Amino acid sequence: MPALLEDPSTRIPAPTAHATAAPSLSARHATLPKADNAAVTLYPITKGPSSIPQDLIRFLHAEFSAEITRGSTYPMEEPMALQAYADYWFGTFAVVAVLDDPSDSNGLKEGRDWEKVCLGTFYIKPNYPGRCSHICNAGFLSATAARGKGVGQTMGEAYLDFAPDCLSGYRANCVQGYTYSVFNLVFANNPASIRIWEKLGFSVIGRVPKAARLANSKELVDALIFGRELV
Repeated sequence: MPALLEDPSTRIPAPTAHATAAPSLSARHATLPKADNAAVTLYPITKGPSSIPQDLIRFLHAEFSAEITRGSTYPMEEPMALQAYADYWFGTFAVVAVLDDPSDSNGLKEGRDWEKVCLGTFYIKPNYPGRCSHICNAGFLSATAARGKGVGQTMGEAYLDFAPDCLSGYRANCVQGYTYSVFNLVFANNPASIRIWEKLGFSVIGRVPKAARLANSKELVDALIFGRELV
């Protein structure tokens, strides 16, 4: 259920207060009703790709590359190199959703069977630079083996929790955290994403006709722009 636009070779810097506020955020706990109420922890990643297991990054890179190759949800045509992906996804602020291990409270450790326990990931970044950087966007990826278990909605709910706090203390124009979310490219033939965002209170604020050449459509596909107040 991706929703992103920016050129992966560039990065809009987060507001200054992000570096102070993001590391103070705590992991979020949830259950998956569609998977026998399996316990899940959503871990905020605030110190870049070097702060998480490298085998986890390799797994997520493979999942993201496969999604790009399928050609139906993301605008990129070619997968990224491993390091480029790591910097792109985890360079600002990201979250990883992992099944809980009843025997170990440290869910993010090298050597876990990520194909079985990693459910997905998302990032949060400014959608615009400078004076508009309190408006954010996000990119989402559900792991292939976890689809159909309600992971997308669980991550969407976590996004609505994390985003307003990512900039806590940022006081320019009285902003306390990201105040508005924009998803730039939600393709009109992706009903699963559309249902999730509408259920979580987002609405269509724009439409780009014939925006994408997708592998699952003979015709050019419109892109919807979704938006929602966060505070």
